Amino acid sequence: MRPPRLVALGLATAFVLVWASGYLVGDLGTSACPPLTLIFWRFLLATVVIGTVALATGAPWPGRPAEWLRPAAVGVLLQTVQFAGVYVGLSLGVSAGLASLLVSASPLVIALAAVGLGGERLRSVGWLGLALGLAGVGVAVSAELSGGARPAGIGMVVLGLAGFVGGTLLQKRAPVTADLRTTTTIQMSAATLTSVPLAAASGGFALPLTATAVGSVVWLAVVNSVGGLLLLFVLLRRRSGAGATSYLFLVPPVTALLGVPLLGQPMHVAALAGVALAAGGVGLVSRSERRPAGDDRAYPHEPAAAEPLSPRPAPVPPAPPVHPRG
Repeated sequence: MRPPRLVALGLATAFVLVWASGYLVGDLGTSACPPLTLIFWRFLLATVVIGTVALATGAPWPGRPAEWLRPAAVGVLLQTVQFAGVYVGLSLGVSAGLASLLVSASPLVIALAAVGLGGERLRSVGWLGLALGLAGVGVAVSAELSGGARPAGIGMVVLGLAGFVGGTLLQKRAPVTADLRTTTTIQMSAATLTSVPLAAASGGFALPLTATAVGSVVWLAVVNSVGGLLLLFVLLRRRSGAGATSYLFLVPPVTALLGVPLLGQPMHVAALAGVALAAGGVGLVSRSERRPAGDDRAYPHEPAAAEPLSPRPAPVPPAPPVHPRG
């Protein structure tokens, strides 16, 4: 396997594991403290961590005020709206598996939105992959659909899905030259500020000093808000919006499998079948984005390949002019 493919496989694996852990730890965290209190402390700690990294490494900050607006809007959508919706849904009885199922419909929604906006295109095999991935998600958590989640909880998770889709589409249009350290700091700062009135209106800011509550905040802030967000942005720079988010199809089956040892949930054969279907769907989406052999054109947002560094032959000096003899 070539190094670029190993890098892509490593990024995809890390993204799926990190994203799946967010639902599991979020389920534990919302059982230990109010959900909006949890997101406030998550965003605040994440802002401190990524902001310290940005300052310590001398990362460049945007120069014009207008350049701060896009990352701030992405932070509100991708963090505040998404996780407020998901965590309130979890606290209202939606299971981690069902929440991840609903949010994992985002690749299909993003692909439809991108086509509607006249941007990215998928070939037929890509649409087939999206449908197969969505089917795998449904199979993996089919047992969850017969549970007792309240409609209000499901509605809140759908709101979280809308925030994720909007933030992803907006981030996809961000300049490739933007520094991820400073833009992520701006995003997390905006998320922290917008979570203040939410936490104040429901439960306040007091975080229970228990291992579950404090551990959940630390994990969600460092691993998910910082690590997961950076992984998503790197994938968005390397692939289309639908292609990058297609890995979310693997999150519900992996969440269901990890929920067995971590949350004591029963093992379902459907989860294993869902992993196989979702993995096949992700593979088809990846194939639909692959360039034909001999096509050296870069994808949109992908830098063109650099010229080889082999030495060029020295130029041959022109022959001296021949003058007729007089």
